[in-house]
Amino acid sequence: MVYVFDASFMAGLIIPDERNPDIDRMLISVGEEEVFVPQLFWYEMANIFQNLIRRKRYNHDEIRQFFPLLSAIRLTVDFETGADYTQEIVHLCREYNLSSYDAAYLELAKRKKATLCTLDDGLRDIAGKYHVAVLE
Repeated sequence: MVYVFDASFMAGLIIPDERNPDIDRMLISVGEEEVFVPQLFWYEMANIFQNLIRRKRYNHDEIRQFFPLLSAIRLTVDFETGADYTQEIVHLCREYNLSSYDAAYLELAKRKKATLCTLDDGLRDIAGKYHVAVLE
């Protein structure tokens, strides 16, 4: 099976006070399967880490401890780009009132015939409408 992880799901995996009991249960299903992320995933993770520092939930040294955890999860970065790709992202944004970030995860999951792993309830609901499986 193939999976797509979004940044919310990854944050729930590696950040202690973001841990969600559902993730451990969900992660058992993933095992050693192939996991894809769009390029923007890395920017979103950097933004999450920066916000944790800005809000004084963690300091810079504590954030650095998350990087080995992040590196330990084998992720395949999808480098799809171009006008056709952008057109599909814009379509998803308009059709489902999504951010381009959420649309990128949804598009990737659909294209790879993957199961989407997200903690975003709104994205989970829209994935069902777009015929993308969501990890339960």
